[in-house]
Amino acid sequence: MGSTAPFQEKVCIVGLAGPSCSGKSTIAKHVASRLNGCVISMECYAVEMNHLALEKRAQLDHDAPHGTDVKLLESDIRDYAAGKAIEAPIYDFAEHLRVSGRRNHIPAGSLLIVEGILALHFAQLRRHFNLSIYLEASDDVCLHRRKVRDITERQRSVDFILWQYDNSVLPAAREYLLPSKSYADLVLENNSDLATAEQSLYDAINKKHAFVGAR
Repeated sequence: MGSTAPFQEKVCIVGLAGPSCSGKSTIAKHVASRLNGCVISMECYAVEMNHLALEKRAQLDHDAPHGTDVKLLESDIRDYAAGKAIEAPIYDFAEHLRVSGRRNHIPAGSLLIVEGILALHFAQLRRHFNLSIYLEASDDVCLHRRKVRDITERQRSVDFILWQYDNSVLPAAREYLLPSKSYADLVLENNSDLATAEQSLYDAINKKHAFVGAR
């Protein structure tokens, strides 16, 4: 359990959902930086399966709800909302495992953006959000972005990327992600204009929770 922040204004927790590679992570980081906030990615809260062989870990479906360690994630969100720093898990996407013995220190503050495909799916998470946002982008745009990201950042082959997209990403999106869109306070489109979507998220958060020194 982390340290407690000095007295400050009420903490704002934002849930940001949307398809894989719709731009959630990029936009969340930009907006959080402008508002002196922090971001945690639900991908890093994948259920720990380090005991399995690499081949088995690669085949796990982390796009479905059972792939998320939602108990740990909710605990960290609750601590942050209470003014405490948190120690988020670190996930190795190339090896498909949670890194042992290391954590990502998230200092206490007044803004936390929780970004993830299923951020709005879990009722136990939604109850902590002061603002719920859904970031929309087309399948073609998302798949192109995913190829670029997974090849350059996660050392994955095109064949694996396409297999994973067809067998887990799209089915889970249709079954779990799209229905969660109804819980969003605001839906933003991000097929091309990243700057506009970023500004819309920034404005929505500022309207909900006025930040001193926002830029």
